[in-house]
Order: sequence, then C-alpha cells, then structure tokens
Amino acid sequence: MIQFAAYTIIGLSLGGIFALAALGIVLIYRVTGVLNFAHGAMGMFSTFVAWQVFYGMPHTGMAPWMVTAEAIGAGLLFAVLLGLVLELAVFRWVRNRPQITKAVITIGVLLALQSAASLIWKNNQYHLPIYLAPQTSTFKIADVPIGANYIVIVVVALGLAFGLAAFLRSTAFGRAMRAVFVDSLAAALIGGLVSLPMTVLGGFLLGLLETYPTMWIQSLGLPRLIALLVILAVLIIRSPRGLPAVTR
Repeated sequence: MIQFAAYTIIGLSLGGIFALAALGIVLIYRVTGVLNFAHGAMGMFSTFVAWQVFYGMPHTGMAPWMVTAEAIGAGLLFAVLLGLVLELAVFRWVRNRPQITKAVITIGVLLALQSAASLIWKNNQYHLPIYLAPQTSTFKIADVPIGANYIVIVVVALGLAFGLAAFLRSTAFGRAMRAVFVDSLAAALIGGLVSLPMTVLGGFLLGLLETYPTMWIQSLGLPRLIALLVILAVLIIRSPRGLPAVTR
C-alpha cells in the first residue's frame, strides 16, 4: 500500500508535466483552431536555447541566480518569438483550411524543429539544472525519494488550469480570445480540446497510467505504448464516427 502511494505521487508529478504541456495545446486550439502537433518541439527548442545561454555563454561575475534568470528569460523570449514567427508565416495562412491540412502542416513544423535541433545540438542528452524548488527538499515514501519539485509541478498545473479557465470566462480579453475561433470541429481527446480543467485531469490520469505498470514491468517503451493506447481508446469512445462538434 505504501509503495502504491509512492508511485501515485510520482505518477501525479509526471501527469503534471503532461498537463502543463497540454494546456498550451488546448489554449492555442481554442483561440486559433489549429491543433499544433509542433507544440512540444517548440518547447524543446526553446529549452535548448536556455541551455545554450546557461552553458554556452560567458557569465563572468554573475551570481548563479542571475545566470539562471538569464537562461530562463532567453528561453521564454525565444518561445514568444518562435510562436510569433510561426503564427505570421504559417498558421495565419491555414486557419480556414481543412483540419487535416492544418494538422499535416504542424507535423511538418515539428519535423523541421527536430531536425534543426539535431543539427545544432546533435543527438545527445543534456541537463538544465533549473528547479522550481530546492533540489535537496525531498522526502521518502517506501524508500522512493519524492522531490519538492514534483509537488510544485502538480500545484502549478492545477493553478494554471483553473486560472486560465477563469481568465477566459470572466475577463473581456478572455472572452474576446474565445470569440476569435468559431469552428464546428474539435478533436476528441481526453479534455475534448476545449476544457482546461479536464485537460489537466487527463494529464494526471495519463501520468498514473504510465507509472503504475512500472511497479511490475520495467520497460522504457511501455509508457509510450500506454499513451498511444489511451489516445486511441479515447478517440474511439468519445466519437466512433470522427471528431465531434463543439457546442458554444
């Protein structure tokens, strides 16, 4: 039972990461109508930029927190600029195209960003030592160390989900953003690509589904297989005939 509780916490923290990534996908879809398969690659490339600033630039005389802030700022600024460039150069011109056309174009952007990252940083693993909480803040459940960062991720994911939902419903700017996109189709994934809280719940559930089997089966490919099976199951259950209509 204790081991199960430990893996639950790990699964929720992993699901929090999924939820944070999914929030961006859902928000973009609700505003623009583009299901951006390149969303993760954009985050990946921006993180590499932050890593490059952290390790690849001179920081003589700078305090560690200043170096960290500089790297985070560079990554965020690049993410904003990349999103702006893609919006002006790509997404704006395909907004009224069929869903399948927009999806294929974003997959092309995904492959382009992955290829560019491979050319610049090669196919190596990198570590960016930036944490939301002190790395030494940990506790153990069934001899499994649980870092404070995991708890922070869960709290941030929940806060962003409900905060964004309230922003879109309760503010004039949020309502204007929702009114920008009027489309009859929405992809049928766990959150329906319209509900921010349900998207976060789906992320947490996926994290748990990927974590629990590792108590008995140690396989690097198992979590990815589970994720694909969950996506297929949700698509079939929610809409056997295809993508459902959005009611507003």
